[in-house]
Amino acid sequence: MPLTISCMPEEILEHILQFAVVTSSPSAGYRPSWHSMKGYVPSGNSTRVPAHIAPLLVSRTWRRIATPLHYRHVVLRTARNTALLAGTLRTSPELGELVRSIRIEGTFDALVDVVCSCRNLEAFDMTVDNGSAPPVAPGMISSAQADPHEADAKVFKFCSSFAKMRKIRHLVIRKNAYLTQPGPTLIFEQLGKAITSWKHLETVNIAFRFSPSPASASFAASLAIAPKLRDVSALLPAVWNTTLLEISANPSLERIHLTPDTELMGAHLFLAEARKHSRLIELIRAGTPIMRMRARTTTAIPLPTQAIESPNKLRPGFSSQALPARSKPEHLTRRGALPMLVTPPVRNAPAGRRMSAV
Repeated sequence: MPLTISCMPEEILEHILQFAVVTSSPSAGYRPSWHSMKGYVPSGNSTRVPAHIAPLLVSRTWRRIATPLHYRHVVLRTARNTALLAGTLRTSPELGELVRSIRIEGTFDALVDVVCSCRNLEAFDMTVDNGSAPPVAPGMISSAQADPHEADAKVFKFCSSFAKMRKIRHLVIRKNAYLTQPGPTLIFEQLGKAITSWKHLETVNIAFRFSPSPASASFAASLAIAPKLRDVSALLPAVWNTTLLEISANPSLERIHLTPDTELMGAHLFLAEARKHSRLIELIRAGTPIMRMRARTTTAIPLPTQAIESPNKLRPGFSSQALPARSKPEHLTRRGALPMLVTPPVRNAPAGRRMSAV
């Protein structure tokens, strides 16, 4: 009987569908939340189906197998996607139990409605921006500047979701705006307050060069007292700042991973100052493999005591240019396998002819 997909065990089908259903990781080039994709404008009459959802429409068996995979890792790229997911989880609360990680690429206020239904959320990947409004031309006034209270209300609603994430173990922070702007400053202040209640936080990945600021001070202080924090990853700061030094005071912290590796090869201002703090440099060496490689040293192997005889010490009348390029195997010593110079016998002056008297 020929083997068909319907005859395959569901465990194998689950592994196959996992590659098709799970959303791909974020690309290197970040697309702001206000920037729409060219060539495709969603509308109410559009019948286009995303590729990662198509396997759910094949059959009832595939839908039953692929639905938990589809909701396990949720990616929210726009405010509309966030609002639609919040409505879906509100009508079908059993789907919220399947969510394990959320990656949100903007400060969307509907996130709090999504998180309320996700009780098993363990990983949170967030992108800090300055709101979902597009940039304005010089001399124009943006909607956030025209009504700052409305913008603050949306950011506060977005930040209120942090306190509802009770089981977070992995946190990833990205940014698409300056941290000195009001929106990002408020987000980091509220995030620092929420981390104090995250008792299961184990890893933190700061995917940008974190510079000191009043908001970052409270964020670093909250990481310094996280009871189960083990790993911290961050980009190598351009100059010395005390953010990682404050985080390294956490007694449960085991390693700090700095990237990129290309900047760790030569002399760096941050590393030069970090070596003055034993706890900090110890964590960096434990978490950054290239730092451990630099700590290793190599020693030159000393030459054997039997050295090759210098050509200057040869017998007079013998030229060093007459030495062979390679020595024969029988001219090697048994102990050190070093070539021995074979000096040919020096020829005496030719004897004078004897003159016989005739």
